[in-house]
Amino acid sequence: MVEEQLSMLPPLSEEEAEDLAKQVARFKEYAKQKRSWENAFQKWSNDQALSEKNTHFGACGYGAICDYCSDNSYGRPCVRALNIMLTKKVIKPDYSDKSEECFKNWFDGRET
Repeated sequence: MVEEQLSMLPPLSEEEAEDLAKQVARFKEYAKQKRSWENAFQKWSNDQALSEKNTHFGACGYGAICDYCSDNSYGRPCVRALNIMLTKKVIKPDYSDKSEECFKNWFDGRET
């Protein structure tokens, strides 16, 4: 069925095929950068929660993203909550910035 549908598509020109390959490569790089940023954000949040500093960062219920958290019993709850907040507010973070200040701003719900 899928093969029949694909065979009905007009063939791509060489230029169109190159453009498509570039788009796929850009998407893969973006997805890799986003995943790396999300992992760093969750690690930062976990480190903050486990530290003995007097800080609310990383502590469940104390960040603006916590309003979007529905379950923290399994992996990457802060990332899931942040992604829900970003989707609802239609915001896209700069995934190249992995600074502590950036993570603090996102945890507190301040758009950076």
